[in-house]
Amino acid sequence: RNYMHEREQFGKPLAAFQALQFKLADMATNLVAARQMVRLGAFKLDNADPEATLHCAMAKRFATDACFEVVNEALQLHGGYGYIREYPLERYLRDLRVHQILEGTNEIMRLIVARRLLDDGVAEAIQ
Repeated sequence: RNYMHEREQFGKPLAAFQALQFKLADMATNLVAARQMVRLGAFKLDNADPEATLHCAMAKRFATDACFEVVNEALQLHGGYGYIREYPLERYLRDLRVHQILEGTNEIMRLIVARRLLDDGVAEAIQ
């Protein structure tokens, strides 16, 4: 946020450009959606829901992919500064990439979700 107000382009702060405001709004929306999915998966797991594995796999896949995209967009906004260690984006990018792989790759999460959804009655049960 501070960077958007401080950095200027064409004599205006980045925060003044509508296209970048839209990008920021989308980033915030994706971040909130990812958090909510993770919370739902954790809730299902804590309550021994029979579909906890399905919800956790969906949450892990969605959160890591969505947040990777958010960080990627933030890097785009920061330009070269995003790769400097003084800015946290450099670490966020590394951490997110690792989380897309650890505890089962996102491709495996997709397989878990798809196979469970193809079982009888499951797709209707999670709506």
